[in-house]
Amino acid sequence: MCPTSPSLTAQEIKATLLKFHKSKGYRLFESFPIVSADSTVMFVNATITPFKPWFTDDSIKSDNYALIQGCFRMGGANELDVVGINPYYFTFFEMFGSGIFHTTHEKAVSYLLELLAVFGIEKRHLYFTIPTSEEFLEALKQNRIEEEQIFQLTENKHFWQEWKFGVPGLVGHGLTVVFSRSPEKVTSVEQLASDQDQYVELLNLIHVHSQSLPDGKLVPISNSGFDLGVGVERLAAVLRGCDSYRIDTILPLVQTAKTFLLERGGKTDDAVARICADHFRAIYTLLAQRIAPSNKGHGYVLRKLIRKFLGTVWLLVERPLSTKELVQNLSASFESNGFVVGVGRCDSVSEEIRKEEVALLTILQRADEVIRQHPKASPQTLYDTYGISRTLLTLTQQNHNRKKGGE
Repeated sequence: MCPTSPSLTAQEIKATLLKFHKSKGYRLFESFPIVSADSTVMFVNATITPFKPWFTDDSIKSDNYALIQGCFRMGGANELDVVGINPYYFTFFEMFGSGIFHTTHEKAVSYLLELLAVFGIEKRHLYFTIPTSEEFLEALKQNRIEEEQIFQLTENKHFWQEWKFGVPGLVGHGLTVVFSRSPEKVTSVEQLASDQDQYVELLNLIHVHSQSLPDGKLVPISNSGFDLGVGVERLAAVLRGCDSYRIDTILPLVQTAKTFLLERGGKTDDAVARICADHFRAIYTLLAQRIAPSNKGHGYVLRKLIRKFLGTVWLLVERPLSTKELVQNLSASFESNGFVVGVGRCDSVSEEIRKEEVALLTILQRADEVIRQHPKASPQTLYDTYGISRTLLTLTQQNHNRKKGGE
């Protein structure tokens, strides 16, 4: 645990970050809408996304900027599967980000260390993974970081050293700051990557220097600079000495989900409670930004997320049931523990989730009929031919078992 700031709430952390940068003369911005105006990404997934033109457009005066941005990551096929397993991962999260221009690697690293020192985070708790370029290595040494705290990377195996922001888009190389809770001396990158509770990946500082063109060619950009990003939930976890699902804004959601599941016969399952908390937070945020469930685009992502939320609950309690009470309790908890940036009150959450419940129940009935007609079909055939996912298959089987048990 970091002993100097363990009692800071997430809201206080955000306020401290913005106050620090205001005192430094940075231009402060409100959070941009989650639906991205950048055609290369569906959602804003990093604080640099709205500011890409600042790095490439000569007509824009590229002043140093800072903001707290709501970010949404659900681009990869398996990203939702990480939720619940990784106690620092969220579908929707808040990120502090800044853009730093007209400076050197050494000064950018000095700024990074000064920022962390505001929260009492000392150099001795930090390790740095960096690209093979000498600029970051020398910058760290000039800032009195010991060589045993620095690991140079040749590939993005455990920690990123090369970053690409969209295709086509900006390209940069940067360092990752890992906060160590362990008294043991770290001797390898593999050790840093081996225990996410002991070694928390905290912050990235990226030198943005090029742009990839549609043909893959890299060209220099007009306004090269540095992009710094740190997840608010991760920073809060480091300061409190816990994982991100135990910080003040997230834990009440986890506890609400766990209570509901236990009262309905579900097993004590921290991973499922975290999934419910994460998915609900993301669902609420998308609905609050006037995205509606649909079969395409942003609405499809929302529909998929709602049905994953429902399927997770139903699988644990082994039957379809109304989640109205759960949704109402989660909404109350979310609203009373402080909204995230860029999100206002949303009164349609219960109604929209109820609609998806009805639709999912209809799909389950159809799945049941198909399985009865094709009892020997493999799970892969049921999915490829009839669109019956493994979640639907399991729910249908649970329903059959329950009916047999009642006979």
